[in-house]
Amino acid sequence: MFNVKSRTEVFEIIKNNFTMESISTEKISLYDSLGRITSQDIFSKENLPSFNRSSVDGYAVKAFDTFGSSDSVPSILKLVGEVMMGDKPHFTIGSGEAAYVPTGGEIPQGADSMVMIEYTEDYSDGFINILKASSPGGNVVMLGDDILANEIAIKASHKIRPQDMGILAALGYEEIPVKRRLNIGIISTGDEVVAVNAKITGAQVRDVNTFTIYGGLLEMGINPRVYGIIKDDFGIMKNTLLKALDECDAVLISGGSSVGTRDQTLNVIEAIKRPEDAGVLVHGIAIKPGKPTIIGKIKDKAVFGLPGHPASAYFIFKIIVGWYINAMNGIDDAHKTPSIQVILDVNYPSNAGREEYLPVSIYKENGITKAKPIFGKSGLITTLSRADGYIHIDRNKEGLAMGSKVNVLII
Repeated sequence: MFNVKSRTEVFEIIKNNFTMESISTEKISLYDSLGRITSQDIFSKENLPSFNRSSVDGYAVKAFDTFGSSDSVPSILKLVGEVMMGDKPHFTIGSGEAAYVPTGGEIPQGADSMVMIEYTEDYSDGFINILKASSPGGNVVMLGDDILANEIAIKASHKIRPQDMGILAALGYEEIPVKRRLNIGIISTGDEVVAVNAKITGAQVRDVNTFTIYGGLLEMGINPRVYGIIKDDFGIMKNTLLKALDECDAVLISGGSSVGTRDQTLNVIEAIKRPEDAGVLVHGIAIKPGKPTIIGKIKDKAVFGLPGHPASAYFIFKIIVGWYINAMNGIDDAHKTPSIQVILDVNYPSNAGREEYLPVSIYKENGITKAKPIFGKSGLITTLSRADGYIHIDRNKEGLAMGSKVNVLII
C-alpha cells in the first residue's frame, strides 16, 4: 500500500537525504556555455564601459552652455573637433565649445553632456547652434555605469543565457567555470512497451516516456543516458538499474511504480540496497496526476520510479525530479516556473486532500486572456502536447470557480 506524502514533505525528504551542490566543476569555452550552470561568482575584471561614452549621435558640450537654448534663441558654440569611433579624443571641451561624437564614441574631457544631432544646426561656419537645453549626464553612459570593476557580473549557480554570454564577452572572458553536467539514466519498463519503430500488435504501446523525459533533461542542461525498454523481469531490471547507478548521478525509471504484482521498481530498489543505503524513501505522493511515485536512495544516488502513464510521468518529472535537479545544481528558485495570470473559463471541481496539476490551453477572447482546461485521463498523450501550461491547485482547495484569476505555469 502507498504511504502517501505531500509535495512539501517530499522536498524535505530529498533535502535531508541527498547532498546538494556537490557537483565537480570544469572550465569551458564561452561558445559552449549556453544553458550551463556557473560554479562560482564571476566578477567583472574592469569597469564597463571603460570610458565615458555617448549614447547618441551628436555633440559633446558642457551642459550649462545649453541652458535656455531653443529654436528661436539657440546657444552658439564653437566647434573644436570630432571624435572618431574607437579613437581616444586628444582635446578637451572648454566653456562655449562643442565637438561631434558618434554613438558609442568617447566623450572628450571637459564635456558632461551630449546634444542629439536632431537638436542642432550646422551652418559650416565653425560653430554649432544648439536648439534644446541638455542636462548634466544627458545622453552619456558614464565610466562604470554598466558594471564596476570587481562587481559580481554573474552569480554562482546561474544558468547561462544568451544575454549572459554577451556580458561575459564584454568583460573579456574566453572561458568560464561551470558545474559538470549531471548524467541521468532513463529506464522504461513494461511488457506492453515497445520501441518507437515497432509495429503495434495487440495491447502494445510505443515508448513515449523515454522521449518526454529525454527532452526534459536536455532542456535542463542534463546529459540523458537511455538504457532501453526493460520487460517486467526482476533479474533484468535489477542488472540494468545497477549498471545505470554505476554510470549516472541519478536514475529515472518509467513505469513499475504502482502496487501491482508485476510492478518491480519497489522490489528491485529494496533488493539491491546495501546496509548503508536508505532504500525506498517515498512510495506515493499526494499529487494528481502522479500518485504512484517512488523515490529511493542507493549508493548515495537518487532513483525515481515514475508512473507509466505519460501525463503522470511528465508532471512528476516537472514537479519533483525538476526540483531535485535544480537543487543539486544550487539553483535558488528550484521549484518555480514562469507563469501568467489569466481568467479560468469554466468551473473546475478538485479533490481536496491532494494537490492537482491541471493542463490548460491559453487563448484570448474580447481582449481577455483565458485558460481552458484540457480534460483527459493520465494515460492520454495528447493532453500534454495540447497544453500551454498548467494550474497548480492546492490540496486544501475543493476547486476553482469560473471567472476566477488563476496562475498558469508555462510549459
